[in-house]
Amino acid sequence: MNKVNTTKAGYVGGILFAAFFLVCSVWGAVLGTAALKELHFNILQIALPGFSFSLLGYAIGIIEAFVYGWIAGAFLAWLCKKLCVNAGKQK
Repeated sequence: MNKVNTTKAGYVGGILFAAFFLVCSVWGAVLGTAALKELHFNILQIALPGFSFSLLGYAIGIIEAFVYGWIAGAFLAWLCKKLCVNAGKQK
């Protein structure tokens, strides 16, 4: 019944967060007014410490996004396992 793999869910979450980071950072840099670009840049710096619009900053940002995504995906898989086990025992 517990077929959710925590590690695989973590990798899926990490890849999704990294892809979302890339799309958001490119979208924020290319589209929008100067005020929106500044706001977007500030939000990325707050969410991902060490991020900047440089090669090293992008590397740091994508690594942090992947790690945060991996943690979120693994946590959700773990939570699903725990809730499914408890729901299965009640039936």
